[in-house]
Amino acid sequence: MIQLLQDKPESRKYKNLQSDLKKAGLRISPEAFLAITYIFPLVVVFLLIAIKYTNVINTLVNIEKVREVAENLNKPEIAQISLKITSTGWIFLLISALIANMLPKWVLKLIIEIKKGLGEKEILMLQTYTIIMLKVGKPVKQILISLYERASAYKEPLELAINTFSSDPNLALQTLKNSVASEGFGKICTALEQSLNYDRTISLAYLENHRILGKEINKQLRIRKNTRKKIIGVLLMIFPLVALLAIGSYPWLIFTLKQIDNVPM
Repeated sequence: MIQLLQDKPESRKYKNLQSDLKKAGLRISPEAFLAITYIFPLVVVFLLIAIKYTNVINTLVNIEKVREVAENLNKPEIAQISLKITSTGWIFLLISALIANMLPKWVLKLIIEIKKGLGEKEILMLQTYTIIMLKVGKPVKQILISLYERASAYKEPLELAINTFSSDPNLALQTLKNSVASEGFGKICTALEQSLNYDRTISLAYLENHRILGKEINKQLRIRKNTRKKIIGVLLMIFPLVALLAIGSYPWLIFTLKQIDNVPM
């Protein structure tokens, strides 16, 4: 049944999901992730129904005390027990199922954003170390080892590249480049490929230029983010002041309108 709901591997939706899973660093297939989005709502609905009937059972077990409380409060509906799920209950279950269906996708997006933020900061540091080691003439494998020792977000793909480097250096670097969905990290891999196969000075200039550009872009993004925060801060200050002004002026407005009504025409 779940297989019928799966996206086809050649579809854009499937490829986008595959890319998102890679960005998040999750070692599951798109099929497995989609299966989670279909199964999780069923689990949530089952648990909510189980909670309802557990409460019913608890009420039946303590029915005498419940009736006593209902009489004391003069609310007989408290002691009424219904096994049926009301229309409101079905709507609640439907909304819960929809939220449960979307929750894995929201979590995936959140992981991507967190890793992206951590990764972008780390990339500038790794680019700096790569430039330093290229300048002193370190071998490419030694550079990979040094990057692995300093990395956090990209430790796993770097470890794989180190382990496969001796058998096929070019394939190891190409796999490393394809395994990380980051343009900045890809530039490091390209520079290492150029250093391995061509002139090291070219790869050094290439990476230095990209690093300068990356720092400038990050600077502009920080300025834009800070500007947005300032605007939001001003708006958050204005709204309470406007509300306070409106509340304070309301009695005077009513008084003025009454006085106008009392003026003889």
